[in-house]
Amino acid sequence: MPAPLMSREDVVKRLAGTFRRYGYAGASLARLSAATGLGRASLYHHFPGGKADMAAAVVDYVRGWIRDTAFAPLHGDGAPEERLNRMILALNEIYNGGEGACFIDLFSISDADALHQSMDLMVGEFIDEFAALAGEAGLDPATARRRGEDAVIAVQGALVVARATRNVEPFRRVLAALPARLLAAAG
Repeated sequence: MPAPLMSREDVVKRLAGTFRRYGYAGASLARLSAATGLGRASLYHHFPGGKADMAAAVVDYVRGWIRDTAFAPLHGDGAPEERLNRMILALNEIYNGGEGACFIDLFSISDADALHQSMDLMVGEFIDEFAALAGEAGLDPATARRRGEDAVIAVQGALVVARATRNVEPFRRVLAALPARLLAAAG
């Protein structure tokens, strides 16, 4: 009996899980094929550039997912701290309480230029979103930008530490401190 047809989004989700579990280098074509149920020829048909194209599709999917899940609460109603707290809940979900690997970390060590450009865009979007919120909270643009960068460094760094140590407490601690770190009055 032939395998049921999957949408491109379903294929990309399965690829994302494999990249998240094994990293870019460890996500072999055999693993990517097994995860999707597609043979290598079918994978190359859908992703002619091979693993780099698959990773690029995952990055595009993840960027959209983060935009829809984590950034959307920042544009809703409420005070900046309320909106940030909703974003923190979304980040906790996206990163599975600190157990999920950070795609920025996973893909930034590849040798594919397109992935580096995508990671640059993703990091920039995170910084811009945090900086805009800090600006709404009354911080001057330079301080808001620096706080946005520091917030990204803290969150992404905590994910790396959590993965390396298999201890999610640093990630939880960073999320708990994020409102004060990002929105506290400049002094």
